[in-house]
Amino acid sequence: MALRTLFLAAVIAGGGLRAQSVRIYTELQRVDPFCAVVAADKAGRSREVLSPALARNGYATFQAVISVPEGQQYSLFLGQNPEGAVKVAAYRPVWVKRDNSYIPDGLEPLTITDNGEIVDDAAEQVEGQTCRVVWLDLWVPPESPVRRTRFEVQLNVAGHWVIYPMELRISSAIAPPAAKGPFEPLPPPEAPASATAARVLHAYLCGTQGGESEEGPLTVRRLIRRNARQDVAIARLLENRAGKTALAAELLEKAGVADRTKWCESPPGHGNSGGEWYLRVRDFLLHSKLLGPAEVAMPRVAIKPGE
Repeated sequence: MALRTLFLAAVIAGGGLRAQSVRIYTELQRVDPFCAVVAADKAGRSREVLSPALARNGYATFQAVISVPEGQQYSLFLGQNPEGAVKVAAYRPVWVKRDNSYIPDGLEPLTITDNGEIVDDAAEQVEGQTCRVVWLDLWVPPESPVRRTRFEVQLNVAGHWVIYPMELRISSAIAPPAAKGPFEPLPPPEAPASATAARVLHAYLCGTQGGESEEGPLTVRRLIRRNARQDVAIARLLENRAGKTALAAELLEKAGVADRTKWCESPPGHGNSGGEWYLRVRDFLLHSKLLGPAEVAMPRVAIKPGE
């Protein structure tokens, strides 16, 4: 993805561009073809994704939600500074219908060109669809320095730019290589997205074991499970420094669990509140002082699409 240069003030959308927008959501508030969070994942306000922490040798997954006027052509770009700081894969969701609702589940890969454009020539998949959703899967190389790096999702409609800027905080955490099963069983697509992560956390804290031996085709739920298993792998590293008992107590507190025994005896996710409650667990793991040195600042350089 090429570097671009222009002050952001020059590309902020004006009053005549209100019909077009780009917004970033976490993996735990899935968005439907009509730009709404699916019912199972709604809970108060969505987390604003502006400065997320990422582990080195680890993945982070987000949704870019694009709304443009009906019939209007648009282009979507990604920009980074420094260039290539993170590796990115992009996917279009495959919708599954449950009652009168559409839920993103399957994932089909999209092409990202050398200049950072995401190519998606597919026609609308749902009648009356009002927005496009692109799932972005980021990977941070293990040798990356601990720093802040600029990452932008850039929407162009009729020559006008709308930019969603993010400052990725590459943490001192280094995720161990992914474990090869057994995998925790996946809940159905209509279950809350957090239910998938809850099963992984439940298995770790309650000493249970998954029963699936194969990963299977790529889906949103499998990305969420992979990311949660990555969190648990980091937690296992912290056990050597904090001890399993103390670490488990911290994780349960972040998950909003008051009674570990009762929680372990209940279905995974039971009693947890908020569609994005699990992110408090991830935040704790990635911000733990046990992981190493603090982050260092990086000068901010604006990047512009299309150059």
